[in-house]
Amino acid sequence: MSYSEKIHLVADISLIHTLAKWRYPGAWNGYGMYGDPSLYLDLARLLEHGRFDGAFFADVAGTPLFNGSPNDTVEWGVAWPRHDPLPTAIAMAGVTKHLGFVTTMSMTYHHPFNVSRLYSSIDHVTGGRIAYNAVVSGFPQEAQNFGYDTTPDHEWRYSRAEEFLEVVDKLFKSVDADAMLWDHETGRVADPSKIRRIDHEGEFFKVMGPLPCAPCPQGRPVQIQAGASASGIKLAGRWADFQFAATGSLKGDIALRQKLDDAAIAAGRQPRDLGVLWAKGFDVVSGPEEAEHNRQKMIAAVPEQMGIVFLSQWWGLDGYRLDPARTVHDTIAEVKELGVGPNWSYIDNAVANTEPTTTIGEYVKNWVAPPGGWVGTPEQIADMIEEEHHALGANGGFMIASKTSVPGGLSRFVHEVVPILQKRGLYKTEYEGKTMRENLCVY
Repeated sequence: MSYSEKIHLVADISLIHTLAKWRYPGAWNGYGMYGDPSLYLDLARLLEHGRFDGAFFADVAGTPLFNGSPNDTVEWGVAWPRHDPLPTAIAMAGVTKHLGFVTTMSMTYHHPFNVSRLYSSIDHVTGGRIAYNAVVSGFPQEAQNFGYDTTPDHEWRYSRAEEFLEVVDKLFKSVDADAMLWDHETGRVADPSKIRRIDHEGEFFKVMGPLPCAPCPQGRPVQIQAGASASGIKLAGRWADFQFAATGSLKGDIALRQKLDDAAIAAGRQPRDLGVLWAKGFDVVSGPEEAEHNRQKMIAAVPEQMGIVFLSQWWGLDGYRLDPARTVHDTIAEVKELGVGPNWSYIDNAVANTEPTTTIGEYVKNWVAPPGGWVGTPEQIADMIEEEHHALGANGGFMIASKTSVPGGLSRFVHEVVPILQKRGLYKTEYEGKTMRENLCVY
């Protein structure tokens, strides 16, 4: 492993067509709406120009309910619609040479053999530029699309994920890097001594193997995970190349980084074998007046009902008692007393980051158009990036999302912030390799 302290950047473009972002002034100008790939193709070109390591697509394969119905979700576009991101990523790869792509697939509902074969195949198609965001799913409507009545138990999901990743690892190791012969004279395609069955039989999976794919350009696709629970941290410590993380404060990020270091060591790895992509929102502005003006435009673009529906889904409450006039603390106190709501980490975070007088309506506005993050002039944002990167151990980088319009917000970052980082020697001026692993997995 070659260690570097330079900053890595991945752009989060998961939901740029939902949550009112599509109607923000300047967004999607001149492009067909979601489903038309033209904006994403231009974003791919822009991000490669900015020497980004990747574009990230989160994904949930369900339509959440609000008060027992999908009507509000679809009417207000609350993280809906959501096409499978893989075809879009492949299209974006076709107009770039170096940019990588992170797409999401559930370990809770899919099978490790299918996932391994699919990502190996895409790695060939993209020339070694795909990453697998391996997620443990937690939304009930997604479970109901895969034959479950509700979300399976937390520990069951993580036990399944542990074995899932073990099988994936075995499958990618089942075909050696030099196994292929393609010998025209003899007709031999591969050396059978370099390809093995895995004969895995565990609690959740029975897989014979081998993986029926030629070795992929990266050896195996880059693996990214999220999850800040003890189970999620343990899983990342053993298997992930990168953890996608955010706690809401630098102090919290530093504490999480230490937990990830400990988990990597417990799994027999070195802390620098596990990078972190810290989630950050940004807005490149000329000064405070423009920053507040942009935030107010975002708030104005968000209908109150859309924000309420989104918050209920994020908390896992299906709309339960989310009265805009009621305080966050009173609402959550009642929720906890009744024992509803599976997403306790998000609920606890809401309590920690609000005043006792903050109403649900006020919180929704800040949730959809949050203050804070990297908001400032290009020089100020570069200062924030440099400070946080070194405070967090210079071990990875950031997964960034524009707080304003796309593509405009990302364009300002690429053309105004990136050159400053490059001038300071913090960020690459050219790609260092051909594959995503060669470019991204250098911490």
